[in-house]
Amino acid sequence: MRINLYIIASLALIVIVAAFVYTVISPANYETTIYGQSLNFPIAVWITIPMFILLLSSVFHMMYYGFKNHMRLKKWVKDTDTLKDALYWSILKEPKKKKYLKNDMKKCASILNMSNIEVNGSAEGLDDKFVGVLDIVKDINLGKYIDLKEKKLNKVLSKENPLVIQNSINRLQVSPEYIEEVLHSKEGHSDKVLAKAISLFIKTASFSDAFKYVKLLTIQDFYLMLDRVDAGEKIDFEKDMLDKFVIAFKFECEDYMRLSLTTLNKFTPTDNIGLFNNYRKITEKAENAYLCILFEYERIEYIEEFLEEQRDDEFKRYRALLELRNSNYHFKLEDFIDKQTVCNAH
Repeated sequence: MRINLYIIASLALIVIVAAFVYTVISPANYETTIYGQSLNFPIAVWITIPMFILLLSSVFHMMYYGFKNHMRLKKWVKDTDTLKDALYWSILKEPKKKKYLKNDMKKCASILNMSNIEVNGSAEGLDDKFVGVLDIVKDINLGKYIDLKEKKLNKVLSKENPLVIQNSINRLQVSPEYIEEVLHSKEGHSDKVLAKAISLFIKTASFSDAFKYVKLLTIQDFYLMLDRVDAGEKIDFEKDMLDKFVIAFKFECEDYMRLSLTTLNKFTPTDNIGLFNNYRKITEKAENAYLCILFEYERIEYIEEFLEEQRDDEFKRYRALLELRNSNYHFKLEDFIDKQTVCNAH
């Protein structure tokens, strides 16, 4: 019952009782002394005084517990809003630490402080706040690029957020110019986005373009570019440019061997021999590649000249092959040398 209706009903009852006593029982007065004070009221008034005191007491009681219930409900309402906000950020894969007023809510809902939520199914019937964010998540997961700045989310989602990462990858797929934008500002993107940008960049870049970002590349990226050259692509595969990559990546023996497989088909014998002769003068790591090239071109005089400069216990397989060639036995280089493992041979 509402308190105002209760007061009106109670006052009406008090009036009815007072009127009944005064008119039916006795209209006389009753006099008594309390603390030396003489009180003389009609009997009807004396009858209604306890009723009025009870009314005041019950009203105070109702107001007190009504206020307590109001405050308790207010805490639940506030916790509900906090829970809604926590769900919102967990759907966006950006869980935020939230504080709850009710202990029961805290025990359950605090798990959202460290949880990401995956939603399957329709958003129909949900709060508008959830409908909008679920549409964003759905589109990103379908491979669409969403302008997070337009949605006012670009500054509140971290670069390591899975949705931000996937959204950036989606943009890389549909916007080639964004690839170099990521490479230019690598600090503003996650490692996964940067790796994806590099993998897409390597598929189309020339060697001169790739060298601008050589600090971001690995030797495996260089190998992928060599594969493109092997496939017939013309991507600025020149000796001067190769020298820059050799220095930048600090080539090992295996790297020189891999490079030689491509140069054999792309450079003239004179240019190729000159290139690797320069490399082997700089580092011993290029010697296996140099010898393999000499054998491929059958430059026996160069092979003999090189081996004479080495100790007798070095390059034994090459020496054996050279002796057989000089004896008119036409063994292939591959019969003695495995180009994939020669660098590991002792």
